[in-house]
Amino acid sequence: MVGTVFFYIGLALSLSLFIYLLVFNIRFVKNKIIQKDYKKQLIKSSYISIGFVVSFLIMMMSVYSANGMNDVAWYHYLCSIFGSIFTSATFIIFITTFILHYYDTEKNKTLDKWLYRTMIACIPLFIVFLFIMSEGYAHYLNYPLINGIYFGSEGVHWASPSGQYSPTIAFYAIAILSGALFVYFLCDHKMYKQYGKHGLVESTFLVAFPSGIIGARLFYVIGNWELEFAGRDWTKVFAIHNGGLTILGGAIVGIVVGVLWFMWRNKGYSIWVAVDVIVPTILLAQAIGRWGNFFNCEVHGVAVSDSYWRFLPTIILENLRYSSAHPGVVLEGQIYVPLFLIESIVNICGYFVLSYLFGKVLRKYTDFGDLAFGYVIWYGLTRTFMEPLRDGAYNMGVDGYWSWIWSVVFIGAGFLLVMINHIVRYYLAKRKREKEGTLIQPSSIKSISIGLSVFAALTIICLATGGALMGLNEHPLELVFNAYNIGLIVLVFGISFFFISAIFVPHLIDLIKFNKKQVNE
Repeated sequence: MVGTVFFYIGLALSLSLFIYLLVFNIRFVKNKIIQKDYKKQLIKSSYISIGFVVSFLIMMMSVYSANGMNDVAWYHYLCSIFGSIFTSATFIIFITTFILHYYDTEKNKTLDKWLYRTMIACIPLFIVFLFIMSEGYAHYLNYPLINGIYFGSEGVHWASPSGQYSPTIAFYAIAILSGALFVYFLCDHKMYKQYGKHGLVESTFLVAFPSGIIGARLFYVIGNWELEFAGRDWTKVFAIHNGGLTILGGAIVGIVVGVLWFMWRNKGYSIWVAVDVIVPTILLAQAIGRWGNFFNCEVHGVAVSDSYWRFLPTIILENLRYSSAHPGVVLEGQIYVPLFLIESIVNICGYFVLSYLFGKVLRKYTDFGDLAFGYVIWYGLTRTFMEPLRDGAYNMGVDGYWSWIWSVVFIGAGFLLVMINHIVRYYLAKRKREKEGTLIQPSSIKSISIGLSVFAALTIICLATGGALMGLNEHPLELVFNAYNIGLIVLVFGISFFFISAIFVPHLIDLIKFNKKQVNE
């Protein structure tokens, strides 16, 4: 009883101090005084942060007595204390530096640089300390972990994937919403850096996010119509609280609706800048949202030995012994492959590859729109190789091919869009130069020849290899990495390389014309 009281006291204090710190910093940022005292602001924020850390520590340490955890090992207590202090500290420091860095435009560059560095450093540190903290409780928890809170006639209950309650507030929904909100604030700042104005993506977010949810549900219903919905109660189509979302469908609908809405509501601002800013960040939202699958014990791989996965935190490892699709626990010494974690990491890597490698380092080789189309390629690749690794219970469609086929289509469509984007922009720029009466010498014959030769060779190799592999066996009605399916993937790569090689063709044609003109003159 005492532990429960202290838990709620710590929770109430933590939430109150967190909200107070938000308001305190937001007011400071919005204050229009000429000279702001940043030192005084940071000192006061530190005092509030210390109070938050202490309250959080009280809340977390009271979990032991509140849940009757007896005979707790000393090193688990140490993990709880150490982890709770630094998890809460890195979290509250991240929030403070995030607000001051992204929304205060009057600070000097040196301070801003350190705020940014501190904010970035807090992200990996928070994750590390969070798992250290979890080690203090992981051995005393019940598995599978709770995945939501149920409010019903029986009262308030914690719900789990194998329990009797269907959560009204699902952690999956919280994960998706958290990812979306994080991406919104990130995009808002990036658009501010581009145009000097906040709020440009606000209405787009409010329209595109629910549209993406609708699209995700729509694609799931279409893909699993024969398995779950045909001949059954039609109202189950809307039973989204029972799960059933397809991210591929959500991405398509959300992006299309978001683009159309932004063009309508933000005339005068480049849609191409907006999509290159917003679309790659969807990978971060998906990376965070995938943790909802962890709590639901779903969308995992097959059962394997846990010997290669023991580096994972105990709380993850133990929860991976359960599946929402299979009753009970796996055999001793086994877990389900954590595809949610793999995809989450791959998505984060994809964001940095698109936004920083192609968006900054290799920017001279890309056009506006390429980063958005790169998202289509990256996520298509990710799902193409992830789908066959899934437990068959989570493959969509009668033969399990629904999401996989769409993933392969994403790859080809992404490269096709990149090709169209480059060729159209090339001819538009050429027409503009002709109207202005300016003449720019085409690219060198060497660079064009190398690029065209490399991608043409890759096209031929992939088309031949893909066709040969597909011919080795008949089309199987199962989603595995067999010769037919691998051949289809290679074939799509061949088509994609053809699209890329086509980008060089207009340059080559104009170079030939230019050289002929030079000779005649």
